[in-house]
Amino acid sequence: QTDNSAVGAGAVYLFTRVDDAWAQEAYLKAANPDPGDQFGFKLALSGDGATLAVAALYEDSLAAGIDCDPGNAGVDVGAVYVFARTGGAWSQQAYVKASNPGSEDVFGYGVALSSDGDTLAVGAAFEDNDATGGAAYVFTRTGVLWSQEAYIKASNASAYSFFGGDVALDDSG
Repeated sequence: QTDNSAVGAGAVYLFTRVDDAWAQEAYLKAANPDPGDQFGFKLALSGDGATLAVAALYEDSLAAGIDCDPGNAGVDVGAVYVFARTGGAWSQQAYVKASNPGSEDVFGYGVALSSDGDTLAVGAAFEDNDATGGAAYVFTRTGVLWSQEAYIKASNASAYSFFGGDVALDDSG
């Protein structure tokens, strides 16, 4: 969803259903919104409904890792924001970036969560400026702390193969 305060920055609206009525539960924005980031372009909700991963494909920080300092040194690098629900309140739990961010990687092109929300898969379909066809990253959560577990490339990687364009996890991650 586009927000008028920063054109194309994006926002996510969460609704819950009680009996036959729907009600807005939360309105979420990136902690570092910028015009054109497109926060909310892709998202994944855990099976238990308590963890939400939200991609901002065109976020521009070249910082690497979890909860790093954002900036705008790159172009269309991408980021994923993880939110957790406690009771009926949602709060940002992590700002997730690739371990090897690059301009035009669009990290977050694919996003998936395990049923319990403790495993996150993120695709970067144009990673390495698409010279090697993209990548996928796997992150795990212990308590409230996230860490990168894997960086995955196709064994037959080639330019423009779009690996990481979509990702999936089974219930157990």
